[in-house]
Amino acid sequence: MNKNPNFIGSYFYSLDTKNRLAIPAKFRLLIPNGQTLILSQGLEGCLELYPSNSWRLLSEKLENISIKNKKDKRAFKRILFSNASEVQFDEEGRVLIPQLLIDYAALKKDAAVIGLGEKIEIWAKHLWVPYYKKQKNLFIQQASKIEL
Repeated sequence: MNKNPNFIGSYFYSLDTKNRLAIPAKFRLLIPNGQTLILSQGLEGCLELYPSNSWRLLSEKLENISIKNKKDKRAFKRILFSNASEVQFDEEGRVLIPQLLIDYAALKKDAAVIGLGEKIEIWAKHLWVPYYKKQKNLFIQQASKIEL
């Protein structure tokens, strides 16, 4: 199976009453059967879902990152790792999102599931839609600079 998944695209799903969220079949195909995933806090209020090999790369990167204030580095790692959770797909391709992460991401019912290369982001739809609209202009500006 591919060691470096390339998740792309955006999909919209609803959380069920037990806080389970479907993950697109296209994404699930990039993750070996039975592999544990890591769900953690992301930046800008989203959640990040990593296959275990991508999480391992992130962990290594954090060990080697240069943050001058070691106390800040420890604090960042503590928050990230203490709020992370191991999850697996159920038979219907859903993951259970812990309440702590539901609260962090302000997830209510509707969610956006976004492919972001080696990870998947999960956004509350009511936060993703305005974020996307605002950042779309920045994308257009940057794309012209880097000649996409």
